[in-house]
Amino acid sequence: MIKAIIFDSGGVIVNQKSLFDKFVKIFQLKNIKKFWREVNIKAIPLCKGKISEQEFWAQIAKSTRISLDKVPKNLWTKNYEKLTHLNKDVLNIIKALKQNYKLALVSNSIASHTKINEKRDIYNFFNVVILSHKIGLTKDNEKIFLIAARKLNVKPQECIFIDDIKDFVITAKSVGMKGILFKNSKKLELDLKKLLITKRY
Repeated sequence: MIKAIIFDSGGVIVNQKSLFDKFVKIFQLKNIKKFWREVNIKAIPLCKGKISEQEFWAQIAKSTRISLDKVPKNLWTKNYEKLTHLNKDVLNIIKALKQNYKLALVSNSIASHTKINEKRDIYNFFNVVILSHKIGLTKDNEKIFLIAARKLNVKPQECIFIDDIKDFVITAKSVGMKGILFKNSKKLELDLKKLLITKRY
């Protein structure tokens, strides 16, 4: 029986399309899906606080074979507030779920984004909030999901994890959680209906 729902932030609750469109122009991308996955994987040391944002973009520039000079400094942090916004449809789903389930947010995060999301009141929707840059663990490590389950006081098998990156959904599933790969809010509602028994879903 499902007792808790765990959400990712960026790409699920926070719509990052406009920010990503900026990336596409800078890096002259051919395979956008592959690039987005690479960004999320290469960002893991950044989200643990082990490398700087400049070092992170140097890696991305190298892999996409463009000059680092073409990458604006603080690309991710400078444009985050202006070019991202909350996904209201997903927030409505979260509000409905909160009536019947415990909720957590597990995010690969950096401090500057967290400050902006605090102003947006994202974290107030959740019983538990786990941010990678604060605990030194990211979603490629199964421990972060076990911590989430423990803090929610539920078993991993009683949780659903929702993320837009397949690799992280797979990690959550490896500890026994159900997983939903996020595409859009309508698809999320359909996927939740298959896994939950509530008045709405």
